[in-house]
Amino acid sequence: MLTISTFYQLSYKQQADTILQEGSFIQSRIENNFVIDMFELNDLLVEIFYQKGSEDLVSIMAYNTNDKLQLLSRGINLTPRLSFKTDRTIYAAKGMCA
Repeated sequence: MLTISTFYQLSYKQQADTILQEGSFIQSRIENNFVIDMFELNDLLVEIFYQKGSEDLVSIMAYNTNDKLQLLSRGINLTPRLSFKTDRTIYAAKGMCA
């Protein structure tokens, strides 16, 4: 089983390989100047931070699933990227005209 400490002992390349081979993509969101991709990896949630615009890798953060889900369940820094119109027949990306 992969723990936070063993995950952080891996090089960035090993972390990326592990995420891509064993992880499951959950969501992508924009927060301030970052695009953040979230993956589930065994009992960890891993967030990969990219610079908005250039998409340069900034950081990789790993959390115990329960700790991170408690924060997320309070709605901290999460806004959906898709919103449904009132008639529910058409959806549009947030900030874009449909």
